[in-house]
Amino acid sequence: MMNVGVKRPWLFMVAPFLIVVLFWAGSYHPSEFKGGVGIRDSGVFSYPRYHAQLGALPLWKNGTYQFTVRGLPPDLLDLVLQVPDARGADREELMSLSTSVSASIADSSGKEVCTAAGSLSDARRRGPSSWVLASSSLHASFWHPRCQQLPISRFKTYTVKVTVSEADPRSPQRMITPILQGGGVELP
Repeated sequence: MMNVGVKRPWLFMVAPFLIVVLFWAGSYHPSEFKGGVGIRDSGVFSYPRYHAQLGALPLWKNGTYQFTVRGLPPDLLDLVLQVPDARGADREELMSLSTSVSASIADSSGKEVCTAAGSLSDARRRGPSSWVLASSSLHASFWHPRCQQLPISRFKTYTVKVTVSEADPRSPQRMITPILQGGGVELP
């Protein structure tokens, strides 16, 4: 004889738990990031949420620097060149530099994700193809419109190349830190 009216209350208790476990297992974890200096997660309600520091290079010295990373957050990311010990008060000095900087990002198949180039002094004009200086009392960083909102896959390896050329002889002895940042909740 078949028991038609059997209730399974355990199913209603286990199902939500399984959903949470599956969601957690499929979500991004900062421990997936490999190859850079490190990644910081500022929390789901912050913007940008993720800050993947790739390395550092001297602002005052010509050279090409390459960073290979994988396990980035699967979100739209922006490349910024942070000048860690610079502040808003250093804005004029940084925008006066004739130093040229180029940056490119390519995935493991060789497909270019972004490429940007220009003189840091072009930040004064703030054109569609020039570096822009963002600064506050706490930080200063350059960004380029061509390397913003990049579709990144957490399963691909990326090579980020930054070249400093024609270094301005007046360049301060400061480092540049390439950072890929994004994700989180941007409130209106």
